[in-house]
Amino acid sequence: MRNQNSFFVIFALSLTVGLLGVYSVFVGHFNGQQAFEYQISALKKQVEQERFQQELLSYQLKDFQQTVAQVLPDNKTLQANYELNKLATAVRAPASASALDLSGVMFARGKKFFQNKEFDKAIKEFNSLMTQYPLSPYRVEAQFFVAESYFLKKDFRSSLVGIEHMVVQFPEHELTGFILLRMGQISEISNQTDEASEIYQLVLKNFQNEDLKKQAKKLAQSIEYR
Repeated sequence: MRNQNSFFVIFALSLTVGLLGVYSVFVGHFNGQQAFEYQISALKKQVEQERFQQELLSYQLKDFQQTVAQVLPDNKTLQANYELNKLATAVRAPASASALDLSGVMFARGKKFFQNKEFDKAIKEFNSLMTQYPLSPYRVEAQFFVAESYFLKKDFRSSLVGIEHMVVQFPEHELTGFILLRMGQISEISNQTDEASEIYQLVLKNFQNEDLKKQAKKLAQSIEYR
């Protein structure tokens, strides 16, 4: 229900801005405004749209942060081991699963696209892997690379959707910890330093991977030293 409400609010705000923009252009054309005045109006509209996009991003961040807080309570110590988790996933796969599993091939292809910075191709390949092989031992990594690819493309809204999927589906996996650092960085980009600091502290408390904790600590300190 919360996601439906969020979608409705975002849709309503987007529709309102769109109608205001169309109305502004219509009135300007038929009232014979001068070119200079039209440029000023266009600039104002651009500023309003940028402010609106910023507000939308902030709204989504707060919504996703609530999800993270529910799935990863502060009093829970998470034990994450990447190789063991991947092995456990493979062991849990049912015996009736198809003997011809090409998810490894698809993962290698998607990772190559990612390494070559062909992020759109990587996203497509990883999404196909997760659709065709939902029980693949590479599913967690595929979801991680989708969210990471969107982040590197600076499509932060889509990246947040991927991060939310990681938190909900794989709360104890160390890759979820790493992608949460991206969520903190998106908060910093949106000038929400308090929220970013909370995310970094959450990672420090709930994950045991040393490299992950070092990165979280470094990012948290960078906020304190500002």
